[in-house]
Amino acid sequence: MDLQPLKDRFGATTAEPINLGCSDATVVRLERGTEVLYYKAGPGTTAEADRLGWLGTTDIPCPRILDRGEEWMLTSVLAGRDASQPWSASERPAVLAAVADGIRQLHALTECPFDSPYPGSRGAVTHGDYTAPNVFVDPATLRFNGLLDVSRLGLGDPYIDFALMHRSLAGPLNPQYGGQSAARDFVVLAGGNPDDPLLTHFTNLGVSGNY
Repeated sequence: MDLQPLKDRFGATTAEPINLGCSDATVVRLERGTEVLYYKAGPGTTAEADRLGWLGTTDIPCPRILDRGEEWMLTSVLAGRDASQPWSASERPAVLAAVADGIRQLHALTECPFDSPYPGSRGAVTHGDYTAPNVFVDPATLRFNGLLDVSRLGLGDPYIDFALMHRSLAGPLNPQYGGQSAARDFVVLAGGNPDDPLLTHFTNLGVSGNY
């Protein structure tokens, strides 16, 4: 990918592609003076920008949209470290609590102009891809610091998010938290019941997420 046009377009001095794994989007980290910016383009980016713009009007921390167009956007950096990064054993309980606190804060919102793409109730604002890489934590305070990848955000059933994070924590990509026991602890801390059939229902439904 030729990154020089992006550098010229946004006045950046450096440009670094970011690998998003299973995502089809193109993401590039840009540096412009002392600023760190992220350029994202691809199918669904317009929908994500709409949701990110709305989320920025709430108290939930998220990147700011600096510029946007048809299926692309330029955003500010989100401070902190995501929950999938290595954390020390002493930090992990607080990080897990921060992950739970983040989704409690989001679910406390009950009005939103968007609907979740998943079936179910429409009682709370849900993230729709609530997995460890999409939740940021302040490394100094170990408190919830914001959300990424909100293209599926909308009014939905909280157990969508419980199921996604439960699977993310119990799966092989985040072993540092303790697997199945940590996944159950998260659901309890987030305000759910780890034995509720809805958890299995949404997991079996195949709700997709970036682990």
